[in-house]
Amino acid sequence: MESILRIDGPVYRLLSRVVELILLNILFILCSLPIVTIGASITALFSITLKMVRNEEGGIISGFWAAFKKNFKQSTVMWGFLILFCVILALNYFFLQFYTGNFPMMIFMSLVMFSMIFCMYLVLTFPYIARYKCTIKEACVNVLKMGTANLGSLLLIIILMLGPAILMFFSPYWLVIKLYMDTFLGFSLIAYISSFMIRSMFEKYEK
Repeated sequence: MESILRIDGPVYRLLSRVVELILLNILFILCSLPIVTIGASITALFSITLKMVRNEEGGIISGFWAAFKKNFKQSTVMWGFLILFCVILALNYFFLQFYTGNFPMMIFMSLVMFSMIFCMYLVLTFPYIARYKCTIKEACVNVLKMGTANLGSLLLIIILMLGPAILMFFSPYWLVIKLYMDTFLGFSLIAYISSFMIRSMFEKYEK
């Protein structure tokens, strides 16, 4: 029992990690409030969680702020592109219900394919920018290569990162749980768990 509770024991390490994730979650929420800065906040969030899973940790606040400032321009531009992409997809789905021409199923399937591409860029681009020094073009090209070459891992990451957000639109119960979790731990915990899979994906191309 004494070895479990000592300062380098598993209980202390677990509690320490939870506190770090709560602090990281607060930083992410605060820096995301202007909305336009969400992309930079996601990048900074993954900059810390990817270091956590690699045991390359430093200060949470200083590390988050440094990554936020360093990647602000690229992340904000990419966030703008993704918002535009999302709006175009939403409009296409909306107008599809009024479409009376030929091949509606083919059009629907093409929209599903583009939706998957959107999800891939949404969940992988910001971690990629957080990890590597690159241009926006390089990030887009390499994320496409990585995502299509690791479809199984990509699908799991998409489900983990976007699944809870989708569920809350179908149930008030899930909405309350989601909002409660996100207030304290939700964003950072999901990013932390996802970072294990993202790390494995990235390491294939770092060897």
